Amino acid sequence: MEKIRKKRNMFFLVLVILFMSVGSLGTVALANYTNVLIEASVVNVRLGPGLTYDIMTQIQGGTAVNVLAEKNEWYKVRLADNRIGWIASWLINNTEVAASQNLIATVLESSVNIREENNDDSDIVGSAVSGDKFDLLYEENGWSQIHYNDQVAWILSSLIEISPGSIQETIETESSQEETAVAIDENTALVLFNDVNVRSGPSLDKKILWNANKGDSYSLVGTNGDFYEILDSDGQTGFIATWLVDTNSSTEENNIVQTNTTLSEATIVIDPGHGGIDPGAEGIDLYEKEVTLKTAERVAEKLRSSGANVILTRSADEDISLEERAWISNSSNADLFISIHYDSTPEDVYGTGVTTYYYQDEHLALAELMNSKLEQFLPLQNNGSRFGNYLVLRENTQPSVLLELGYINNNDDLNTFDTDYYRGLVADSLYEALVEYFE
Repeated sequence: MEKIRKKRNMFFLVLVILFMSVGSLGTVALANYTNVLIEASVVNVRLGPGLTYDIMTQIQGGTAVNVLAEKNEWYKVRLADNRIGWIASWLINNTEVAASQNLIATVLESSVNIREENNDDSDIVGSAVSGDKFDLLYEENGWSQIHYNDQVAWILSSLIEISPGSIQETIETESSQEETAVAIDENTALVLFNDVNVRSGPSLDKKILWNANKGDSYSLVGTNGDFYEILDSDGQTGFIATWLVDTNSSTEENNIVQTNTTLSEATIVIDPGHGGIDPGAEGIDLYEKEVTLKTAERVAEKLRSSGANVILTRSADEDISLEERAWISNSSNADLFISIHYDSTPEDVYGTGVTTYYYQDEHLALAELMNSKLEQFLPLQNNGSRFGNYLVLRENTQPSVLLELGYINNNDDLNTFDTDYYRGLVADSLYEALVEYFE
């Protein structure tokens, strides 16, 4: 009997040890799946799963991050401060080539396939011809990862030549900034701006097929909502926002921005930067998205008291894409679009003050007027008016500016602008600028 009892106890002990072992293995497997250690020297954390999303922050090698999900070879991660962003999965153990070495991949063959993943069985996402150039991001097992149509894709390394450099936007010369004179008929769409997205469907959330530039013309197939369906010379169809092109069938009302004579007659779009999953820059116990909304609400209150029709691109902590912000301005035929932000600098780099940005040359005078009033009213250093290649300005057909009203990671700036008093001064300065602008 005693032997039976000992055997039974031993049996239960073995079971306990077995279950504990299985449990610990499961825990290890789960930990390995949900947590990764950054081995590269520095990795960018972006606001979304792609290289076109803004950089939220950077993390150093040796940092552990919690992986929440995976999408298109990007990891959705939670950082130590509980912020959520996206990291390219191929950068966990490697360094981003384009960022550190600036290499270009030039296609050598007459026709090559560009694939979604680095294998011959992967879906083909496009093609390239001899002479086409792409930013090289990473190389692995005979494949090269490139920046292709605002996404990452793969091409066989044997089909390309690698050379130093990077693909940069061509800076327009003074002559190219003049209005492009191209004869068009009622079946032709003429692109009015640079870097205009042509999409796979009539919506801002559809895939970007290619980018068109000022002066490009396409055959006009038809209209679908706020988008034209166009046809390029190779027979490929795409969709482009109606406010970014000109056609002879467009009415004069659609192509000419009417400037009202008084502020009380004007429609003003105020854009609080960031929001939702996009926190913007980070200060001490404060995200940029919070203070931009507070400032926008104060400005809106001031302008509405003068009779202006004010539209906020967001009135709560919600996700609004950059394309949607520009669309709100264009579709409402706004007399003015003002995007409100607070700046930041990399760690150990000092920045302070207020800056006013514009994109179109014809909006420089507006930017300088607004900046002069900000300099007059605000206590922070004024950094002047500057050209800014921001999407909310670039794809905006209405008069538009973007304001950086202080540096959120500068404690002196932060203590100055995170007050009702400062927001009141911003509202007063913009009100004075707009009264003068519309007069």
